[in-house]
Amino acid sequence: MKAKVHHKIILFVCVVILAGALILRVSGSELYLFGYKWPIRCMLYETFGVKCALCGLTRSFCALAHGDFSAGVGFHPLGPALFAFVCIQVPYRIYRLLVKTDGAKTKLIRLFGGLNSGLAVIVVVAIFINWFIYLGGLIL
Repeated sequence: MKAKVHHKIILFVCVVILAGALILRVSGSELYLFGYKWPIRCMLYETFGVKCALCGLTRSFCALAHGDFSAGVGFHPLGPALFAFVCIQVPYRIYRLLVKTDGAKTKLIRLFGGLNSGLAVIVVVAIFINWFIYLGGLIL
């Protein structure tokens, strides 16, 4: 039962992220929602002028959702990888919610679960490595 709730929450969050990426529009370096400037900004960047590990991902996701791959990479170099990961979560979580875990399907579910967990770790590590490289560039 706990696992079903877990999958529902992740599915919901991913669908909201993807829907938001489709609804928001990128113009220059600003985001707009139905023609109004999006007011939410990175507090770390606004306060100290230092980008956080996720700075640019919202704009990257929006650009990618609208088919602009080069802008997506420009806003955050790992944006396309993370966007693909979020997109993959939707069918995976639906599959996990619909399929009963019995017999032969359990091996397949374990395989997909392991791949999904491995991809999640790779994405998180890549985001932090990218951020440390950015921070190193500020210091040097």
